[in-house]
Amino acid sequence: MDKVKLGWFNGTFISYNDVKLIFDPINGKGLTQNVKIFISHAHSDHTYGFSLKNRKYATPETREIYEKIKGRKVVNIEDIRIGDRVKIDDVEIKFLNSGHILGSAQFKVLTPEKTILYTGDINCIDTLITSAAEPGECDELIIEATYGKPFYIFPERSKVYGDMVKWALKKINEGKTPVFKAYAIGKSQEIIKLFNVYTNIPVVCDFKVAKVNKAYLKSHIVLNYQEEPVYEVKKEFPLIYVSSNPIVNGEEFAKAVATGWALNFSGDAFPLSSHADFNQLINYIKQTKARKIHLFTGQSEIKSFLQKKLGVKAEFLPEATQKTLT
Repeated sequence: MDKVKLGWFNGTFISYNDVKLIFDPINGKGLTQNVKIFISHAHSDHTYGFSLKNRKYATPETREIYEKIKGRKVVNIEDIRIGDRVKIDDVEIKFLNSGHILGSAQFKVLTPEKTILYTGDINCIDTLITSAAEPGECDELIIEATYGKPFYIFPERSKVYGDMVKWALKKINEGKTPVFKAYAIGKSQEIIKLFNVYTNIPVVCDFKVAKVNKAYLKSHIVLNYQEEPVYEVKKEFPLIYVSSNPIVNGEEFAKAVATGWALNFSGDAFPLSSHADFNQLINYIKQTKARKIHLFTGQSEIKSFLQKKLGVKAEFLPEATQKTLT
């Protein structure tokens, strides 16, 4: 009888005998105090677990970013660095780099019966700040598939970088201030680094992005920027403005977004993504040598592709039927 259980219980759960683990819970419903919480990275849709009383595990970078954003300390937490392990009874959990943002982790769960890998959000190429996700061999893989359609194949990172710089320089030559809208955590720091490395143009960001920047600095990632509200930006020129939610009006501004979903957009948008595209996902899955794939986000097309083209059993993560995870 298979003692390993897994599925969706307001988060991804894996259990083996009395060891109960939940990864990136979205709420605390039905979680008893013996359930251990693992948080893969600092984006807000993955960090609810930090607010719960249960024992928690995350990288120090993930905890630091969360604390900077929230302005409060996380309690009952153990910092685990990438490459290190934590042992809970007969189960070991190894932290692997996921390449998504600073401190983002995958979790390789080793039980006496099988090895399961939970990816969290992954990015499989190097960026100016992060290294590509580290594939881990496993029996079963629990993986995101945000861009799990063959349509979503991103250009080379270097091309996206070049296009963003060219666009910004063009707008500055037109007398406008380029404004990039991006996630405060991860994407904004990559854009700041881009203009630090390839131009001498000053970069200005909003207060939320600046909070995250301070956590990056603590991890020895140097970013050159100024922190100013958007209404002060009009007084300076030229510069690049980076914000998670820029409220800018006026002909003196040129706005663009940086997201993988830019492949769906027209206008000023750049496919700079912190997630793996379709080809990256397929190559990553092959490298894990998993016999069974569980998808917890994303597109149904990848499920069909894996079954028909690769002959791998694939399914969406099953929902738990119990009311309490004990």
